[in-house]
This record gives sequence, C-alpha cells and structure tokens, in this order.
Amino acid sequence: MAFTHARIPAIARDPRFRALCAAQGVSTFGDALTTLTLILLVTERTHSVPAVGALTVVIAVPGIVIGLVSGAYADRWDRRRTMIAADVLRAVLLGVLASVVLLTSALLPVYAIALAEAAVGTLFNPARAALTQVIVPAGEQVRANSLIQTTTVVGELAGATLAGLLVTTLHTYGVSFAVDAVTFGVSAVLIRAIPRSSPVPAEEHGSTWAAVMDGVRAVRSAPALRALLLVFGALTFALSPMAVLLTPYVVDTLHISTGWVGLIQSGDTAGNILGGVLITLVARRVRPRALIICGMSALAVLIASFAWTTTVAGLLAAYSVFGLLTVVIQTGIGAVTQTEVDNALMGRFIGLMSVVPGIVSVLAMSFSGLAGAALGIRNIFLVSGAVLATTTALAWRAFHRASDDGPAPNSPAAAAVTRRS
Repeated sequence: MAFTHARIPAIARDPRFRALCAAQGVSTFGDALTTLTLILLVTERTHSVPAVGALTVVIAVPGIVIGLVSGAYADRWDRRRTMIAADVLRAVLLGVLASVVLLTSALLPVYAIALAEAAVGTLFNPARAALTQVIVPAGEQVRANSLIQTTTVVGELAGATLAGLLVTTLHTYGVSFAVDAVTFGVSAVLIRAIPRSSPVPAEEHGSTWAAVMDGVRAVRSAPALRALLLVFGALTFALSPMAVLLTPYVVDTLHISTGWVGLIQSGDTAGNILGGVLITLVARRVRPRALIICGMSALAVLIASFAWTTTVAGLLAAYSVFGLLTVVIQTGIGAVTQTEVDNALMGRFIGLMSVVPGIVSVLAMSFSGLAGAALGIRNIFLVSGAVLATTTALAWRAFHRASDDGPAPNSPAAAAVTRRS
C-alpha cells in the first residue's frame, strides 16, 4: 500500500488539484460533446459548408474580441467564484439550447446561444489558469500540465464519441446539450469543493481598458512572455494545415479512400495520450523551455515530412508522433506560463493567449485553403515546417535573452529567487 502511494505523483495526491483536473476533464468532455453536436445539427439542417463555417466563426469570435477584457476581469475577481459562476451560466445556456432545438428548427437562436456560451468561456479559462498556478507548487508544473493535457485529450475523445453515438442512435440533438449542461453543473460542484487557496485579487482602480493596457505592456517588456506568445502563435499556424488539408491530401492527392481518414486521425489522439504519460513519468528530468524548443524543432521537421509521406501506415505513424509532440510543446508552454507570469497578471496573459492564436488561426486556415489550391498541399506542408522552424529559432533567442535578464519581476520564478537569497 505504501509502495502504491509512493508511485502516485505528489501533485496527483493533492485534493485541490484532483478536483481542478477533474473539473477540467468534465468541462472538456462537455465542450467536445456540444461542439460536434452543433456541427452535426447545422449540417443536417442546412447541408451547407458556409453555414458550418459560420458556426466555427461564431464560436471563435468571443476569444478574439473580448478575450483581453475577460482576462482583465478574471484578474480583478475571485478566480474560484468566477469559474463557478461561468459554469452555472453555461449550464443554463445549454439547458435553454436543449429546449430550443426541440421546439424549433430555426438556427438563429442556436448561433446566438453558441456565441453567448463561448463568450462566458472567455472568463472561465483565465480564472482556471490563475487558480492552477496557485495550487501547483514549484517544481511540479511540468507534471501537473502533462496530467491536465492528458485529461483534456481523454475528455475531448470521450465527448466527441458520445456526440456521434447520441445523434446516431437517438436521432435528436437536445439530449447532447442537456448532458453538457449537467457536465457544467458537475464542474461547478468540483470547483466549489476546492478550499480557498489565496486571497481575493486586490481591487484595481481605473478603467478596464487601462488594466488591459497595463497587462499588454507587462507582457511586451518580458522576453519570456513574448517568446510564449510567439510559440503559441507559431504552433497555431503550423497546426492549421493539419486540420484543413488532411482529408484533401489523403483523398485527392494520394487517392486513398476516405474511410482511412478517421484511422489516420486516431493516431493524433493516441500520440496525445502517450505523450502525456511519458512526460508525467520524466517530469522531474526535463526543463519546460527545453520541451518547447526541442518539441517545436522536431515538429517542424515532421510537418515538412508529410510532403513525402504517401502511405496509410506512414501517415498513421506520423500523426502519432505529431500528437505526442503537440502535447510535449503544450505541456512546456503551460509550465513556463505558470513559472514566469505574475498571478495578478495571469488572466490578461491568458487573454492574450486567446486573442493572438485566434487571429493566427483564422488567417492560417484561410491561407491553407487558398494557398493549398494554388501551390499544392505538399508545398503548404513545407511552408508550415519552415515557418515553425524559423519561429522556433526566434523563440530560442527570446528565452535565452530572458535567462540573461533574469526572471520577470513579481513572477513566481523571481519570488523563488528572492526566497533562496
């Protein structure tokens, strides 16, 4: 019994982290369930690609438009209460959506509720990141983020699978939205069970816009934080062709049956889970910045290699490595964020991490579709790999400069240095 207890990571034995991680997994499960169900609903009622595209835009817009403002409020309000309120409000919205799809075939209310639910989510994520930073102790950031990433992947897979089963077997959409409403309720209960770990953020005077600009200036003056934004934006740009171009590459370029696309994509999920497990096992032997730079370097080569990968077995293997590397990089990003960002600034930084990649994603997907038709899909893989390699070099320089300058003032790393001295 003692042996088993010793093998469990210390962070996983913390009831606060377990509750927070479970809430994250449940919420992710519900998000995946609702997102796929919404896509299936709009597809079934319109059979229109632009209509489905409009839905994805509606879901993405709040993070781009109000992400920074939401982050500023997350820094002003009690993070735990903010998360609970966001969960409760989203549960209500999903309950209303379940009723709407049963009573009417109109899509305008569906789009409106999807927009509102995504807007509320922009408050939840910054507050969760700030609360996670308080709960996770120094030295456990890598392991904690690998566990969170693994939980997220499993939640996404389970939610998408259940969405397909419910729609296929019950031929209705309201049940999926009702289930998601319940998941938000469960998440709220789990978060409420977390004891208060820190005082309520000090009330800031001045306008919300002033608080936003203070956050932007703080990020702009810190090389490590600029590097994180660069890394996340570059990763988003590199991942976009993989989302947009896989099916046409497999079907139109390689002339492989569409039936293989799902199997190839499953390699991504398998790699995600394997990567999360491996990082958890070796967490104390790796440095977060090394995870980012090494992971991005390898990913740049891998994405470029898709131009010469022509078999189902090769694509499946490549996608498995692709999934593993993305988890490695995202774990490093999460760990560096928790180490370098002042907790009072966390909401605004996560807001920037929503705005910048959101804009990059829209531009990259447009680029992938247009340039893929003009230049050929293989060339887009090469371009994406080159862009990722270039930004990796820039990020390495920024991290190196940050090391020379020392940790950012008021960051957890700076506080650790102060305690040691």
